[in-house]
Amino acid sequence: MKKCKQIRKFLLLGILSILISNACDPCSYDNLYTIPEGDIYFTALPVNSSEPSIFQIDINQTNPREIVKNGKLYSPPSRDKKLVFVRDYASGSQDVIISNIDGTNQRIVAGSFHWFSRDFAIISSNGLFIAIGANGNELWIVRNENTFVKLSNSLCRGSIPSFSPDGTKIAFIEGKDIYTSPHTLVIYYLATDQPQLLCKKNLPGQIVEIFGEPTISWSDDNTFVFLCLENKERYDLIYSTSFEGTYEKVWEVEFIGCAEVLPTSKENVFYITGRDGSLWLVNFNELSSRYRFVSQSSGYSYNLFPKIDKNSKYIVYTRYYRDEMSMFGGTLELISLTEKNAKPKIIGSNVYRGFWNIFKK
Repeated sequence: MKKCKQIRKFLLLGILSILISNACDPCSYDNLYTIPEGDIYFTALPVNSSEPSIFQIDINQTNPREIVKNGKLYSPPSRDKKLVFVRDYASGSQDVIISNIDGTNQRIVAGSFHWFSRDFAIISSNGLFIAIGANGNELWIVRNENTFVKLSNSLCRGSIPSFSPDGTKIAFIEGKDIYTSPHTLVIYYLATDQPQLLCKKNLPGQIVEIFGEPTISWSDDNTFVFLCLENKERYDLIYSTSFEGTYEKVWEVEFIGCAEVLPTSKENVFYITGRDGSLWLVNFNELSSRYRFVSQSSGYSYNLFPKIDKNSKYIVYTRYYRDEMSMFGGTLELISLTEKNAKPKIIGSNVYRGFWNIFKK
């Protein structure tokens, strides 16, 4: 039975790889606001290529459109229709690139900085700020593409910061690496001439991770931050704090554990990736029906990097099979949150992670 599953998996991935490899090249447009946008943006490795590309796709389409060759995407498009990504060269050097949402008008950011590595780059929702991880443990903020400020020399290796939904704040973790305690949560306010430190809080447990890059999530009102922690004396914890005052709260996730968390608009209700790799809806307001499957792991995969669309109708995630946990070893899947007994729809193969374009009109 297991062998049959593996055969079906490889046949499916081969078909999807052909679709991705045949996607069209980037086009150019006279008006930025006439550019055809996708619902989902993701990075994947095309067939017979050693360089990843960035694709966009509409949820009703089956053929992704290639918009950037040689680029890794770590954040969704901004409100002003920009993408930021990292490009690796055969020489070992890297660049951070900013472009239009269709991949046109590419230009290098921080090209004069002599960093030996550019580990990631993310853009804020308002398009004003770019956060760059450099040299393994440095975090830099770039404002308007020309003002550079170093926020930290102690960025936790293996972690990626998270901008608040309005783009005015950034939360990140300081520490040696994601496997070594202690860890400190740091939040800055960025919408001033110089970034303002809002808080530093020691985390009451070890970061939980499966693939690396532990998820930091924000509430929609830009006030609360959420992440998953392991407390060996208890269960895994959903931990929440605010930059305002001393507020801290934890929810104990019994039985299934918690590796990644997304808050919902309802209090005490979350989407999580459990330790088994399945996606769950967890409602702490309920006792008898607290845990509900969204997408099962079937015992041989992990459903990671979940993202909810702006209308809370769909969730997109990357399914990594346990025998193929390389960066581009995943399958991008989409599942309805409103249909009863919904089945996942496969978007693409050889995928790293996907993001919603929440500002698409």
